[in-house]
Amino acid sequence: MVIFVRMKIVQQVKQKAGFQMLKKISEPVRIKHAFNFDTAKSIGILYQDDDERLYNKIRAFAKELKEKHEVKNIRALGYVPVKEKMLPIWQSQKLEFGYFTQDDLNWHRRPISRVTAFRNEEFDMLIDLSDGNVLPLLYLFKESKAKMKIGLQASGSEKFADFMLILKPPVVFENYLQQLKIYLGNSALK
Repeated sequence: MVIFVRMKIVQQVKQKAGFQMLKKISEPVRIKHAFNFDTAKSIGILYQDDDERLYNKIRAFAKELKEKHEVKNIRALGYVPVKEKMLPIWQSQKLEFGYFTQDDLNWHRRPISRVTAFRNEEFDMLIDLSDGNVLPLLYLFKESKAKMKIGLQASGSEKFADFMLILKPPVVFENYLQQLKIYLGNSALK
């Protein structure tokens, strides 16, 4: 019991220190540009991957973007909040879907392994499909060179987003996707 309490305290300290470090890291210089799903050629997706059903919904969303909106390049990167050896069997690295785990984070919970290519890619759009408060994903969201960053208002990603959706808490993933499709799937909006 004592060990568990100490571990929890250490995790809380790391989380606080991580948010402090996040504030200190500067955003890259980037050219901001507005896109919708029909005009974007490349889309990056960030998400917390802790549920197989959610993973399958994100895969279906990426497939819809490719087929319906003819987006050429879609890359998704999921943060799996477990140690590598505890990785679920259904989570395997696919060509367009990558992942990183707790083992890929430094002490401040900043992703340092498996994320360099994703971090440096200049996506037309970068969508944070988490609730916007997952620290390892916030590092990637802030450090991305994407031309348009999409996140949730009243979340950690709000500070770094160019386009924000307003959803009442608790955020329901299906509602989030629906709102994305309404606003960014409308080719009349430019």
